[in-house]
Amino acid sequence: MKIIVFSPHPDDEIFGCGGSILKWIEEDHDVHVIYISDNRAIITWAKKHGNFIETEKNKNLTEEQVAKIGLKEAREAARFLGFSDNNIHLFGLPDSHVKDYIDKGVELAKPIVKDADRFIIPSANNEHPDHQATYEIAVRTAEELNLKNLEFYVYALYNPLRAESENLVKIKMGDLRQKLYDGLQIYKSQFWSKEMSRNILWVKGKRRERFGYYQFQDIGKHYNF
Repeated sequence: MKIIVFSPHPDDEIFGCGGSILKWIEEDHDVHVIYISDNRAIITWAKKHGNFIETEKNKNLTEEQVAKIGLKEAREAARFLGFSDNNIHLFGLPDSHVKDYIDKGVELAKPIVKDADRFIIPSANNEHPDHQATYEIAVRTAEELNLKNLEFYVYALYNPLRAESENLVKIKMGDLRQKLYDGLQIYKSQFWSKEMSRNILWVKGKRRERFGYYQFQDIGKHYNF
């Protein structure tokens, strides 16, 4: 099975579905990860929310320099999870502005996903604009390619998962938590925000991942999809 993971930012692949990724790769599926944005706004965002941890290394960085660091960390983290280099795709769209690049995201995605069996995507009705834009890129790509046999696993970050029981998939990942925790340590630039130190502890306590399961004909009929 060819599985495509859409990650709005580097680290969302671990927070959203990291345990499932490890299981799918172990099961020898053809798993790809698409990092939509470049994390260039981490310092700007952290300063805005009073969470920035300033160091000698980061205090004078430009957003372009931060973006290069973010994408380098993404590739390293993906390799750590077990992705082959050919299955790691870095779109590098500007963090916090993905909604302005949806058309470009769709065109970049098409050659990668044209023969996919499953999309792993962030939820619709998402409070984070980059997550919502990533959802729209994935769904529009599926529609324009007319991937009628495609199945969708929807994960929820920044908003609730409201999948009906018949649409709910739970994947146990308790024994994989330490590897996910170690994988997040690769994202050193994320620790420039105090928020990351709190979020990483959540991963250590996570025992299962939950997805809304939908098919092509379900697009637009559910809260999360």
